[in-house]
Amino acid sequence: MAVLLAVLAGCGTTEHFVEQPQLTIDGAKGRGKLRRSSSPRMRHTRSKLCEADLATKECKKDSESISATGVGGLFIPLVLHVNGLRISQERPSADGLAMDVSFDSSADGIPPLCATGEGAVVARDNSTASIHVGNFYCNWMLVGNVLVNADMSIDGISLKYKTFTGYYKLIFHGTGNVSGSGYYKGVISSAKTA
Repeated sequence: MAVLLAVLAGCGTTEHFVEQPQLTIDGAKGRGKLRRSSSPRMRHTRSKLCEADLATKECKKDSESISATGVGGLFIPLVLHVNGLRISQERPSADGLAMDVSFDSSADGIPPLCATGEGAVVARDNSTASIHVGNFYCNWMLVGNVLVNADMSIDGISLKYKTFTGYYKLIFHGTGNVSGSGYYKGVISSAKTA
């Protein structure tokens, strides 16, 4: 019983995720502006991610990733760090942009081998937006086979500084089970220079 409780206590949660916060773009709200702000090509960009402070919307001291915790196998503690995401292709969709996304990440310091995920930036009529990348396959150290889901709601975009902020939720399940949530900041740069 003690082992089971320790395993459950080590698992992350997604309780800090806010699915549809109101979006502000450089001080203004609106879905139309999001569509216009998305029109500059996102293809071949990299977004560096960090845990951020909700009040200041700046990276927390020494934060270089967003993270999730859980277990590998039956009871091995596991920490996933996602340092950033790369967009290799993007195309218009009915509610925003569809895109091919890969993640810069490590699990217990070792980068997993992950397939490129199919993602979307969704802009809604209620002035909210989010990024979703779902059910893409990763393998860790040839023994960890998992499906990964990442959701990132967006509450702020700065076109001037090429940043975006919001809430994230990371989940993977399979031979490892990890979850985590929090508040993040993303900084966009060219994938060729990052």
